[in-house]
Parts: sequence; C-alpha cells; structure tokens
Amino acid sequence: MRPVLLARCLPDFRRLTSWFLASFLLLSAVSCKAAPQSQGQKKFGDDANYFIGLRFLQEGNEKAAREKFKYCIKKGSPVVAQKSAETLCSIGNVQEKNAAAENLLRLFPGDDSLLIAARQFAASGESNRLIECTGGLDYAKAKNEVIRLRLEAMGRRGDSAYEDEVYRWFTECPVSTEHYQFYRDYYRHPDFEGAYENPESDAAQALLYTPQQFAINYRIESYKRNYSYTTKCAEKLAGYFLDGTLAPAPQLISDFGKNTLYGTMDFAKNAAWFSQLAETFKGSPTEFYFWFYAGRFYEKAGMYYRQSRKCFVAAMASAGSPSQKDNALWYLLNTSLNFSIDSIIDSIGEYSREWTDCEYFEDFFEQLVTALLAAGRWNEFGRIYKAVDGYASDLTTAQFAYIYGRLIQEGLADGTDSDVQAAFKRACQGGSSVYYKTLAAYRLGLGKNPVELQKILCEPTSARSQNQLGSPDPTKPANTADTADSAVDTALENLLLGYAYFGFPELIYPEWQKCQGQGLSTETNFYLADFLAKCADPDSPESSDYYTQSLRIAARAQRLAGHGISREELALVYPAYYNDFISKYCGEYKISESVMYALIRSESFFDADVISSAGAIGLTQLMEFTGSDIARRFKMSDYSLTDPETNIRFGSWYLASLISRCEDSALLGFFSYNAGITRVRRWLQSSLIEFGKKKNMPLDLFLETVPFAETREYGRKLISATIAYDWLAAPTRFDQTVESLLK
Repeated sequence: MRPVLLARCLPDFRRLTSWFLASFLLLSAVSCKAAPQSQGQKKFGDDANYFIGLRFLQEGNEKAAREKFKYCIKKGSPVVAQKSAETLCSIGNVQEKNAAAENLLRLFPGDDSLLIAARQFAASGESNRLIECTGGLDYAKAKNEVIRLRLEAMGRRGDSAYEDEVYRWFTECPVSTEHYQFYRDYYRHPDFEGAYENPESDAAQALLYTPQQFAINYRIESYKRNYSYTTKCAEKLAGYFLDGTLAPAPQLISDFGKNTLYGTMDFAKNAAWFSQLAETFKGSPTEFYFWFYAGRFYEKAGMYYRQSRKCFVAAMASAGSPSQKDNALWYLLNTSLNFSIDSIIDSIGEYSREWTDCEYFEDFFEQLVTALLAAGRWNEFGRIYKAVDGYASDLTTAQFAYIYGRLIQEGLADGTDSDVQAAFKRACQGGSSVYYKTLAAYRLGLGKNPVELQKILCEPTSARSQNQLGSPDPTKPANTADTADSAVDTALENLLLGYAYFGFPELIYPEWQKCQGQGLSTETNFYLADFLAKCADPDSPESSDYYTQSLRIAARAQRLAGHGISREELALVYPAYYNDFISKYCGEYKISESVMYALIRSESFFDADVISSAGAIGLTQLMEFTGSDIARRFKMSDYSLTDPETNIRFGSWYLASLISRCEDSALLGFFSYNAGITRVRRWLQSSLIEFGKKKNMPLDLFLETVPFAETREYGRKLISATIAYDWLAAPTRFDQTVESLLK
C-alpha cells in the first residue's frame, strides 16, 4: 500500500476544537502501515498501549498484547480503556473470555459492553450469567440482539417470566429481523401455522393458544405483510382490546391499523369503525392511532375530504410525540393536496407553524411543486415561499424561491426585477441544497465574484432551517443546529486518530459509523476522510473500499459543519478517484470529466463492487444487459463490470452516446441514463405543453415537472456535483459550466 502523506495542514487553527488535533496535524508524515512506537507513546501517552497491543495481536503475540490492554484499562482514557477491555473479551480460553466480559460490564457499564458480554455468555453456554447481566432491561430502548439472547437463555432455562417478557418485546418495539429470527427458531408453535390461516375454523378454536401468543403471531404476520391473514384476525384482536384481555399497545395498534388499511377495500366502513374505537380509547396512548387510521380510511374512500381532515386534526390533538403530530399533519396536507390547490394553500397557511421537523415535509412540498406547475398556478410559488420562510426547511424555501424567480423571468408569474433578485438571493441562503444555491448564484451573476461563490459552494449542506421554530429533540432549545464542532469528544477523537497514526485504517470507519461524525470536530472528520482516501489503491480491490468510506465521512462532515469548509475539504466531498481511467475514456468519447465524476459519485459513491437491488453493477451502475450490449460493440467476450477500468470505459461510452442523442444536453443525458431516453422525450413534450411552448423548454423548469421524485432528485444531484467538480478544477469557468448544463 502506498505511504500516506499527512492530511492537509489547515490554515485556520482558530477553528480547531481540541489541542490534540492541532498537535497531531503538525506531524510530518503518517503511514497507513504504522508509525514508530516511541513517537506514538509520546503523542498518545498511556492510550498508546491499546494500539501497540493491537499490533502485538496482529503479530500473534497474545501474551504481550494482553499486558498492554490491561495496562491501558488502568491508565488510559475512558474510551480507549474501554476498547482495551472489549478486545480482551475476544482472546484467551473460554474462562478468560468470560472473566473479561464480567470485568467489562463492571468497569464500563453500557449498551455496547452489555452486547459484547451477552454474546460471550451465550457462546459459552452461560445462560445464568447472561440472564443475570441483562436483568431490568428497558425493552423499548435496549438493543434487540441483547433481548433476543436473553430470551433464548430464559427459554432454555424454563424461566417463569419467559412468556411475559417475550410478549413485552413483541409489543413494545418495532418488529425487526431479531424478532423474526427468534420467533422462527425458538418460539413458533408447530400447530400455529395451519390454525392461524383460518382463525375462525374449528382447528383454530380448539388450539390452546393464549391471547398473547395470538398477538405475537399477528405481529410476525404483519412483519411478513401477510395482509390476507391479518385481515381475518382483525375482529378477534379488536375483541381482545375491547374486553380488556389485551392492552392496546401502540405498536400493536399501529400494525392493526396498517394491516386493515392494506388488507381490505371497505374504507368507509372501516373509517367509521376506527373513529368509534378512537372515542372508546379516548385519552389513552392509542387514541392517536385510531384517529390517524380513520383519516387514512376516509382518504382512501374518496369524497370524504372533510371527515378525513377532521380525523387528522383529532390525531394531531391526541399525538403523544412531535413525530406523531408531524405524521398526522403530513397526511392532512397531502389530503388537502389531493382535494384542491386552494385547499392546500389554505392548509399551509393554517398549519405551517405547527410542525416540528421541517425536513419531514420536504417530500410533500416536492409533490406540491409539480401540482402547481401542472395547474399553471405560477404566482403561488411566490406566495408560498414567503409564507413558509423560517418554518419550512431551507431546501424547500430555496426551491420555491428559485422557481418563482425563474417563472417571473419566463413571463409566467407576476413580479418585478427586484422580486426576481430577492427570490434568487433567498435561494442562495442557509443550508439549501447545492443545486438551488448554485443555480441562483448563476442567475445573480455571482460567478464573477470568486469569494462569494466559494462561500456558497462551501457552506454546510444541512437542509434543516436555521430559523425553524420547533426542534425534534426536546432537550435542545429551538434555533440550534447540530454541528460537528458543538461538543467535541476528545477521547473519541484520540481513538480514531490513534487508529490512523498506528496504521489501522480498517478500524476507522466501523468505529466512525457508531457516532456518524457526531462528537468529532469538522477538522477531525475531514482528516479521517483524507487519511482513508490516501490508504486506498485503485489497483488493489482489497483497499478500494477506503474510497467509499472517505467520501461518506467527508459528505457527513460537510453536513455537520458549523461553518464554511475549505476548498481542500470540498475536494474530499467531491473526490476525483480513478482519475487515470476517467481522463482516458472521457477524452476518447468526448465527454466532460466533471460529468463523469458526478455520475460515478451519485451512482455508486465510488464503490467498484456495489450491486444495487435492481442488479446495477459497479462504479457507473450498469445493468448486465447494457454491459453485454456495450461489450459486443467493443468486441469483448471476457469482461467484468466490477473491474473499475472496464466499468468506467463502458459507462463513459454509454453516457456520451445518450448525451449525443439528447442534443448534447448533459441533464437530459443524465435523465436518460436513469429512466430511459424514450421516457425523457415524452416528459419533455408534456412539459412544453404545460408551459405553452413549442420549443426551447428551460431545462431547470423542465426538471421540476418530471413525474418521478426519484428522477428529479437524481438530476439535481448530478447537476450539483458536475458544477462542484468543474468549479474545483477551474473556478473561473463557473458561468460556462452552468450554461452548458442548462442549454
């Protein structure tokens, strides 16, 4: 593996949130393999013993490693000491591992330690120890794997509390793969299957199952989306609720409502039934769910707009959490959208100040954009963006503001030049997406102002409005944002930077995933991203994963940053990996390198081995049949789409051919790559009709009319990435880049 040079020394040390990182960045060089132990001990103090112990383990010297870990437990910082204690649980004989697990729980109690100990006790057959250490779990918060291991041990021991605890787990938590695995392997009764297929049959009635067992099986069948079965069980389950046999637990009621919604067609009848149940359980935590699903039933029935709206309002009033209230409000707004444009505009004015998580409503506003454009309600964009500014997310506000400005420019909406300028300036503000910020900057002529343009491109990308009134976290005051610099955990930074310094790049990303960048300074996040990028080797499949890991860390770091990032840091968010192959084939097929980088970044995050759920393969996410067609054209019989060079060659040729067939439009080429060229041509004709044009459809407005939200967002991501890549390569070319993308 190539040696790794030190991550860039950042010029603004005032932004550093820990003295440790500042000193760390003064090192002259760092290697992916290792740094000298003597220097490491100077830098990391007693924590160095953990990293040295890991190196001894790699070398097979378990005795020396154990001594280092034990010393670090006594003398190291809490985070690194805990990692030492965790590692001891994986070495030695069974007795030594069990003792280490008990020591871990005693010294470092917490969810992570409990999971490690539970796994060890389960593996060694120590059921009593496992049950003892997991006593008093909060099933609504504990890790599902820990609960599963506990219940399996209780079942083997024949514990009297077994059935009650199984029921708690299945009714207090969303059903997960852990639940299903436990049910399938340990709990399922052999007679349940046939009897439950017809719960009213004689066989089912004769089967001695408890109401709790019935409810557990109901939740499993809900998880499997067996709506035909759960529909048959609806009245029996409701009977258990009404006669008090089973408490109407919220998780169970949520499944009950969803299953009835998807398993029957008698929407009006069920709406009345659920409204009655809501009144019956008024004041209980489950009242919300009954009103919510009553509203959904009325919505499905059609022609019941007022009744549906009334139910969602009642659901909002009975919501037990901000997220429940937001969920009911989302459906209330969506119901209004399906009823009429005027009703939705009135609803936005009435309720826009009542939501908590403004990002939750972004997809609703995305639907509203296409509805307004299809209805020719051009002026509403200005009215809405001004009404929701400070309440909706910055992304939503910027979207409506930008479209309003463009509609005025196209002579479709009423407004003055000052209205246009104000709308574009608003689209440039805050944590909006790169797409609307950069297009608005272009319309404002900021391409000629390099300082202002860099500020816009390097701002944090969080979509959460800095002015939102509510906060999804009740422990935080309003008008605050999560940032990587708000509360730096220097011990956690010490651990991650130690992995880099001592040559353990493979341990960085798994540990980083646990915190997702929270608790790390912006500089540390970008340092780790830079380090991992330099550990990757395009010729070594074993290390190419570091490219993807680096990009994920960098993208998250930009989102969390509490300040603008540097140009060098932005280059980690938009990296130029596999540059030799991209330069070669973009030159051969006459396609912009920035366009190709944008495609690969958006399609695969530079993961050469990724295969999507639809079967798309590799860096450019080519389908097998597309790759086969291209291979025949190149007269290649032996090829692999997971080979980076082959995939880039095929993808470059394919995208170049689509752009050429789309009158050299990169945006239309992107859309064709995602959805097929025939669809794109059909969408373009429909948009021309909507806007009353015969030709020259503005492509930025065309994007907003594309009927699929996924494709619209795909276009925005690729346009944004192309602009960013081109700006990083040649800042003075900004205006030409945007013009070429929108032509």
